[in-house]
Amino acid sequence: MAVDGASTGTPAARDGTVDLTVGLPGRIGAIGGIESLVLDGRRLFFGFDFSSDQVLSPLIDDEEAMARFAARHVRQRTGAHDELYWAQLVRSSVDGSDLVWRDEQRTFTTCALETGDAGAAHGHLLYLLSAATVETVASGATAHQAMSALSTVANWSLLFAPYIRGSHGSASR
Repeated sequence: MAVDGASTGTPAARDGTVDLTVGLPGRIGAIGGIESLVLDGRRLFFGFDFSSDQVLSPLIDDEEAMARFAARHVRQRTGAHDELYWAQLVRSSVDGSDLVWRDEQRTFTTCALETGDAGAAHGHLLYLLSAATVETVASGATAHQAMSALSTVANWSLLFAPYIRGSHGSASR
């Protein structure tokens, strides 16, 4: 993933890079906080709007880059804040979550996702899928058109592609 033009350890999104200088369309300036999850032993951070259940950022594997992204594109109820403020929230997201009670609910492995067995994280995974999904069709579309028009924002396919690929549709259980 491109982080301000530099490459980091996160695999690229479908288009090859994720530009962190640009916020997610329709989600720039939203009020939110920082959450994190673990995929294959690697901590990934993301912005989250708790009032609308929406992901506000790509998955970002670097604490400083996450704080920088949040300072540019996310707000708190008290307004905009600098990178130092957001860095504290990024660090806090490692130790706890406002989305789940137990750490195993936000810990995933590609192997488990490919077999469709996310275990304790299954429900949280489905919730995140909804929160990181955008619909790209008109409201009058058929159910089939609507399902095929759903896509994940930014590089969230890193988390969902193995689950959907390996479970052969069990993600809709």
